[in-house]
Amino acid sequence: MSDEALGLDEAYSVKTPEDNKRLYAKWAATYESSFVDAKQYRYPKAIAQVFNDVVPSVNRVLDIGTGTGLTGMYLSHLRTGLVIDGMDISPQMLAQAKLKVRADNALVYRALYERDLTREVRNENAPYEALFSSGTFTHGHLGPECLRNLLPLLADGGWLVVGVNNEHFESKGFAGELESLVALGAIDTPEIMRIDVYEPGSVHYGDQARVIITRRQAPIT
Repeated sequence: MSDEALGLDEAYSVKTPEDNKRLYAKWAATYESSFVDAKQYRYPKAIAQVFNDVVPSVNRVLDIGTGTGLTGMYLSHLRTGLVIDGMDISPQMLAQAKLKVRADNALVYRALYERDLTREVRNENAPYEALFSSGTFTHGHLGPECLRNLLPLLADGGWLVVGVNNEHFESKGFAGELESLVALGAIDTPEIMRIDVYEPGSVHYGDQARVIITRRQAPIT
């Protein structure tokens, strides 16, 4: 299968972290031209805008499931002084993200880390003030149980702004996991927003995502 033929069906059909690595090794170089541009995919821009609208001034943030770095790039245009790090399972996608630049031609990302977010996540830095994610919590990728892996990356009171594919949110029980985390005192009661994933005119227009907006509280014990 050519890179140009890869798309949602292939992305949604992966089952394991190794499947993800194989898919994005093939797709990284053409992901933006063959999918983002061709399908008028606005998800990264939408998450950056939600983050900018709801999160007050912060200094250091982490992009979860960085991909080619589009969400971080859009956010860097909205928050010009923000220090942004990124994590992704695919070294090929991270290589694309490493090339992203800000409006002043400085690099978008301070540091990029290859991590499997389905496991306990090693963090080489102090806890972040906020985490954001677009396109990673979806079919074949991360499920609700992975939210617990992210919380140790956040400072107490740190913000979590995570987009979740709408059908994935319903079928995998994200609402129940969020209720459990609230009951544990790990997070605030989240606000859930809906956003369009594609621009009007796209063949996929009408597909939506939920955006989980919450803050970390006490560590899980």
